[in-house]
Amino acid sequence: MNISLILATALGLIANTTSRASVVIDNLATGTQSSSTSLSGPTAFIRFFGPFANREVSFSFTTDSNDSMLTELAFTLGIGSIQLDPIQVTLSTGSSAPGGSNPIVLGSVAPTSLTPMTQLLTVTPAQPTALSANTQYWVLFSVPSGSSIYTIGNSDAPVIEPGWTLGTTWYRNPNTTWEELDSGPLAKVRLSVETVVPEPSCALLGGISMLLLLKRKRPASLPPA
Repeated sequence: MNISLILATALGLIANTTSRASVVIDNLATGTQSSSTSLSGPTAFIRFFGPFANREVSFSFTTDSNDSMLTELAFTLGIGSIQLDPIQVTLSTGSSAPGGSNPIVLGSVAPTSLTPMTQLLTVTPAQPTALSANTQYWVLFSVPSGSSIYTIGNSDAPVIEPGWTLGTTWYRNPNTTWEELDSGPLAKVRLSVETVVPEPSCALLGGISMLLLLKRKRPASLPPA
């Protein structure tokens, strides 16, 4: 048995394991169809129309067969008022909109100016957020305070990595249940993740240690008689 070769191979396997960052869902391009869904704060008001408060937007995505870490979520936003209150982005699980199980606030972001009227905003979690394999997640956009009126863009040109899916957009008004936007376009978002790299197993490390010990203790060859 060539112990040195086995050791070199095992150590090489450990050394070559690296994390992989990638964009798994990208629907930011303008497709053949587009739409927008209203988002607003609790005191939003439209002149000659009346209260336009507490509009929320949600969409789902499903992970592939690997555990991963969510590192960034970008989305397009239309500005519909002079107020620029923060938009809160929440991640959760569940079988129907807007999820709600095990919610995690990914962060909050607000436009820095009124122009351009359509902007690309990005939420980067303070710590990468774990995503389990083969799991449906929901992203919820809300405006917890203020009178801002926005829209979340939708498009029909998604580029999606194999095994991942992007679900339809859902929306809710204060006096209605969640409704699905089923006309074709999906949330205009870009989702970036980092693939989780497994740590070397205790069994592998223990085996390497044993091989090293045996190599050190192997008796020297006896001289010929």
